[in-house]
Amino acid sequence: MHYKPYGGKTGRAMIKYPHIQKNAQRKNTLVYPGLTTVSLDRIITYMKYYYVMCQKGASIHRAYVQLDPGSADVLHDSLEQRYDLVQVCAVKPEEVDPDILIK
Repeated sequence: MHYKPYGGKTGRAMIKYPHIQKNAQRKNTLVYPGLTTVSLDRIITYMKYYYVMCQKGASIHRAYVQLDPGSADVLHDSLEQRYDLVQVCAVKPEEVDPDILIK
């Protein structure tokens, strides 16, 4: 009997890639190893309130928002490009006016 590379009488194919296992599954890992799941309620309790005021000409917009410090900086930079006068500053929760609070 002579050698048949693709199975021959045994019906078994030759292994072309011996380092790869058939149906091998990758281990599922987090993209960011330190990242864990946290509930939204827990995140909101750590976010500060900010007073946001922007003016362009005679038009003035005022609001209170709840943001993390990084997002407040981004908001300030974004509004600064569109308005003449912009103010974004942290305030205490008891100073927040609920009528102009954006949730």
